[in-house]
Amino acid sequence: MNSILDMRQFKYYLFLFTFIISCTIKPDANQLTLVLAGDPKNIDPAHATDVRSGQVTALMFDNLVHYGHGSEIIPGIAKSWSIVDNGKTYIFQLHDSVFFQNGELLNSSHIKSSFERILNPKVASRRSWLFKSVTGAKPFMKNEIESVSGFICSNDSTFTIKLEKPFAPFLGFLAMPSASIVNIINDKIIGTGPWIKTEWIRDGHFLFNANKHYFNGAPLLDKLKIRILPEALPRVAEFITGYLDIMEIPNAEYELWLKDPEWKDDIQLIDQLNTYYIGLNCSRPPFDNVSVRQAVNYAINVEEILSTIFSSRGQEAGGPIPPVLLERKENPIFGYNPEKAKKLLENAGYNNGFSVELWQSQSKELFQITEIIQDQLKQIGINVKIVRNDWNMYSDAVRKGIPDMYYRSWWADYPDPENFLAPLFESEVSKTRWTRYESSELDSLIIELQTETNSEIRFNIAQKANDKLMNDAPWIYLWHMQSAVVAQHNLKNWQPSVMFNAEKYNKVEKYIP
Repeated sequence: MNSILDMRQFKYYLFLFTFIISCTIKPDANQLTLVLAGDPKNIDPAHATDVRSGQVTALMFDNLVHYGHGSEIIPGIAKSWSIVDNGKTYIFQLHDSVFFQNGELLNSSHIKSSFERILNPKVASRRSWLFKSVTGAKPFMKNEIESVSGFICSNDSTFTIKLEKPFAPFLGFLAMPSASIVNIINDKIIGTGPWIKTEWIRDGHFLFNANKHYFNGAPLLDKLKIRILPEALPRVAEFITGYLDIMEIPNAEYELWLKDPEWKDDIQLIDQLNTYYIGLNCSRPPFDNVSVRQAVNYAINVEEILSTIFSSRGQEAGGPIPPVLLERKENPIFGYNPEKAKKLLENAGYNNGFSVELWQSQSKELFQITEIIQDQLKQIGINVKIVRNDWNMYSDAVRKGIPDMYYRSWWADYPDPENFLAPLFESEVSKTRWTRYESSELDSLIIELQTETNSEIRFNIAQKANDKLMNDAPWIYLWHMQSAVVAQHNLKNWQPSVMFNAEKYNKVEKYIP
């Protein structure tokens, strides 16, 4: 809250909302009720590219492997697997009794057809890159062959994938929403997941019934409902009445919840796999000079911004890769040192500073952040003009290399350090989409990371790549954000997961006094 008046208004309106809701809806002991801030874009796994779509498809569909609560990979439809041939061949042994929600028994041919569907140009999935390294994928996508030779059904319960060359993060790809296993019956997409969708009212809710034949244990509750509530106030009110079972706490209200004796002990913080940053255009002055890029990193008081805006819910970033993916508690950071920043600018020939533009989207919360950054950079002689645009115009400008600086975040598609390197800093990608930073040394490290299969060696490579990027500073490194969630006191067997599509909720139950 920005003032005492704001807090009083919030509590007053919350009281009204809570009173109205308590008179109209009641908690259901046999139903798990969740909330989303908006509808998913698409619940066809082939087109599930946003977080909400991934969260919903995870309820209805399954993968060969799943993400665990952290960054680990655990069995899914595949009960076990082996990786042979120097990392080029993956052999999966499937569970014997996995049924689709229409009662049909799953076999390895369903996996082959599901993966080929993602590669089919007629489907036009934006996740076809998941399987581009599979033998035969490229000619299949060009309609030169009818089947992908690297997808092999040895028998009903054994499925093999052959890659053209080793690619260490590949197993994590198979847990992503678009790698879900589907069955197409009369144009209806059917999954094997723990929840069967019965209703979707856009801008209203989803309703699901438990899949009593789910291979990994039927849900312990009979029903699941997802409310679509864009505004924070109704979400909070429905949670306080007991109607919502789990809720992510809105940023602006975190302090209130932290001080509430009824709920403070139930708040859980999740170290999300994300990184927030300001990209610097390295192709032209002033940010073609590494000393200038380092100077602006020293000039930003990241700790102060985290404390002011986010109640210290985050970790100061030292490089792009979240420390948890490097098996570090924290990465080395620049730290706030305006005197050092000024010295670096002087050494680079910018004694009198310079003027630049900082681009951002239209977000009001984001404008608070960029205004603080604008003020902090002014202290070392850098005049920043903030440019706000709608998302499409802003994203297009970044791709074209127009902004001097731009504020963005990156969230993991899969829990591997490679995901914070290749899509952002590989030279050919960076030159055509992001900061225009180039480094043949980093490109070599990325290739090593992609092909090395030994975990310990991969951590060392990733740490070396992260630290090089830290020193070269194509970004102003800001933070890795934490989210805060709270659950009802009577909810059992639930803990938050790092990856957004890891939640199945089939083990969750409610304690009834």
